[in-house]
Amino acid sequence: MGYGVKRWKNVTNIHIQKAVDKWKEEGLQAATIKEYLSGVRTVCRIYENDRIKPDNTQFGIPNRVFVDNRDKSIPQDVFQKAVTELKQSNNSDDKRVAAQLQLERYIGLRVEEACKFNAHQAVMTGGRVFIQHGTKGGRERIINELTENGKAAIEYAKALSGINNLIPNDHSEKQWIQKYYRITRAKGISKKECGASSHGCRHAYAQDRYEEITGFKAPCKFESKKAFRKNAIIIGGEKWKKLNQDARQIIKAELGHGPDRDDVVSQYLGAI
Repeated sequence: MGYGVKRWKNVTNIHIQKAVDKWKEEGLQAATIKEYLSGVRTVCRIYENDRIKPDNTQFGIPNRVFVDNRDKSIPQDVFQKAVTELKQSNNSDDKRVAAQLQLERYIGLRVEEACKFNAHQAVMTGGRVFIQHGTKGGRERIINELTENGKAAIEYAKALSGINNLIPNDHSEKQWIQKYYRITRAKGISKKECGASSHGCRHAYAQDRYEEITGFKAPCKFESKKAFRKNAIIIGGEKWKKLNQDARQIIKAELGHGPDRDDVVSQYLGAI
């Protein structure tokens, strides 16, 4: 835009506002702009620039997002049936789709992250997993804790792709993602058929992690917020609010969202 700012330390709120105005003109959704702002703040802090306004409303982006507390996770029986059938197929592409679905469900990857997942490169010392390809806004992250299902999902992907990712050599990224959606829809994974797209795998992962960390189920699993709070108090006692907040911070990081994106994690878990 012609400002010529060469250092992150020199970025000001005026520059941010001009960028936000341009993104609005380009028709970017508020949620996308929030992701960008979260990334900008993170990098600015790394370079000791702490003057960027923390409130999105100060840049003309509303913070409030309607959360209806609906459970948008993929039904486990639908997921399991689809994965089992795809694994049993003689078609290698079907097996790759099964591998992707498992990575999405048990590690919480996005579709693009799953198809670009390179198991040979991603697994680090101590069993941690480094997610770097296909991330939203280039936000790399480390997943520190894996379940047995998560470990099995990585091993299955590795067995199929070796030192490469899950996109077949004869497909472009666009061609493969289109095929992936065709195959998953054919297996009943769509909002029309089961109430959730494959993105519902990430919802299911987030809800599982929430229960693992807190000991009680996520708000979206209850008919009302009152019912959730009653259950949370019975299980978590006086610490239930802190358990809830700690879980949300961990899950935001594991899903690849910034620390200030409470609105996003509520879409996965429900609000309290």
